[in-house]
Amino acid sequence: MPLPEFAIIIPACNEAACIGAVLDELVAAVDPEKFVIAVGVNGSSDATAQLARQRPVLVAETERRGYGHGCQAAIDLTNNLFPAIRAYLFCAGDGATDPHDLRPLVAAFEQGYDFVLGSRTKRLRNWRTMTLRHLVANAALGLWCGALCGRPFSDLGPLRIIGRRLFEKIALKEMTFGWTIEAQIAAARVGATICEIPVSERRRIAGKQKVSGVT
Repeated sequence: MPLPEFAIIIPACNEAACIGAVLDELVAAVDPEKFVIAVGVNGSSDATAQLARQRPVLVAETERRGYGHGCQAAIDLTNNLFPAIRAYLFCAGDGATDPHDLRPLVAAFEQGYDFVLGSRTKRLRNWRTMTLRHLVANAALGLWCGALCGRPFSDLGPLRIIGRRLFEKIALKEMTFGWTIEAQIAAARVGATICEIPVSERRRIAGKQKVSGVT
């Protein structure tokens, strides 16, 4: 049986109200021979981990709360079990990510890009879902990225694919709310090949936003 080449990484903290539905939709949409799904439960005080373990996915737990801590816990577990993983696909654990958007990101990676970012601001219909504050903040931070690394971005979206070699090279250190922006700046600074692809942004199924909701 072929081993999976891609790991879908989903950080989750207190997402018991939606993690089951998110994983059920994702499991139904991807090829299990090509993808492994890993949930990084970080600092949760609810049944997120127990509900995730009822699905055919990997579940890693860490007491350290933070987006990056959740991602890294899931990555470490995945690498231990599947050392041949080529790239990591990062997705939201709240239902905002449409699983159908994974396919074009993977296709771009297989064409030779090291880093493929799913841009929500490039699709006008997402503007009804994202608040004005959210849109303005992402645009401003994208420009700030450009000032720091010479490569502006249109979004700081959670949906992205990063090649394993690049991920290990940039060695992210910001393990809380800066995880996503550090990855983009670091990738540009080391000369990685980067592209942005328009993706959908759906309303979260339940619970509270813990990253973009931070002021």
